[in-house]
Amino acid sequence: MDIKRGCYKTLEGEIIYKEGTDRSILDFFYSNALGRAMLKLVCNKTFANIERAVLDTPVSALAIDSFIKKNDIDMSEYIPSKYNSFNEFFTRDILPYKRTFETDDKTVISPADGKITAYKISSGSRFKIKNCIYSIASLLRSEKLAKYYAGGTIVIVRLSVDDFHHFCYPVSGHKSPNRRVDGVLHTVMPLIYDYMPVYTENAREYCVITTDEGVKVTMAEIGALGVGRITNFKLLDGKVKKGYEKGMFEFGGSSVILLFPKEGIKVDERFINNTKEGYETRVKLGNAIARKN
Repeated sequence: MDIKRGCYKTLEGEIIYKEGTDRSILDFFYSNALGRAMLKLVCNKTFANIERAVLDTPVSALAIDSFIKKNDIDMSEYIPSKYNSFNEFFTRDILPYKRTFETDDKTVISPADGKITAYKISSGSRFKIKNCIYSIASLLRSEKLAKYYAGGTIVIVRLSVDDFHHFCYPVSGHKSPNRRVDGVLHTVMPLIYDYMPVYTENAREYCVITTDEGVKVTMAEIGALGVGRITNFKLLDGKVKKGYEKGMFEFGGSSVILLFPKEGIKVDERFINNTKEGYETRVKLGNAIARKN
């Protein structure tokens, strides 16, 4: 089932309609030679580094007010601050009481604000989004790790530019070192699935969190069009706790991917069923999304 544009479901099942991106923009960039030539410029690291430098300047702060208005951002959720650049604004801190966390040890939480889709991973360690068939091995660049998730579930949390762009650990356990996979920076909007296998093309970082029960959960951060920079905070050791901040994205829509094995963790069927019906599901950082068996 194709993901519907311009609407999504809440956790309670209500359908929310919201104006989407004009498809003609993506058609221009991905469906003709001139657009693809221009896209090569805006998706590469050099362009992203230039854009990042601009967004770190005091002049870029002049764009903040119009960005808030255009994207209907509720600033009452965030710690009041004077932002010296657009990037300072984009990576702003939220008021602690605006996000609540499921404290039950058996509960797996959403690592970020965003809209969720969930797909079953085949016995061949593949999953399908619209017309693109993805290999877990291509996503992780690891055949061995991919086999572990055969028959499991992949959960994609897609962040929009109006979301809180910090992310946290979905479970407690022992974390592996981060692995960086270089790539380009395509948009992660559902419209792009017509054109590009973004999750194996885009720059990404991932780690494996081994729970106290011995279940391995892979968490991957995916950069996207714009700057899309992934910042993972350093740890003094490999122990992590559910709900603790892991990192943040700089400007650009981005995604966090979670991989769960066939046994040990069961994803809430609402997300899988909504995805089958063509709907993303809106979640907030800390919401329950799965449960340990």
